[in-house]
Amino acid sequence: MMQRFLLAIAIPLLSLVVIAAYAGTVGFTFVRVHHAMHNPWGVVILGMALVVGVPLVAFLAQNAVEKEN
Repeated sequence: MMQRFLLAIAIPLLSLVVIAAYAGTVGFTFVRVHHAMHNPWGVVILGMALVVGVPLVAFLAQNAVEKEN
């Protein structure tokens, strides 16, 4: 019973830490790109690459998994 309670506390806290680390990394990357290019277009291009690239990679991975089965 105690182990389930500890997991009920640990898993949400761990998810918060993982999301905060991911958001911090992405934010830091966007700031560095903006400062390196001295204009917002680099950030726009990076953002669009993420918006298009992440679902594309997920789609390709899903197709590869379905072909194996």
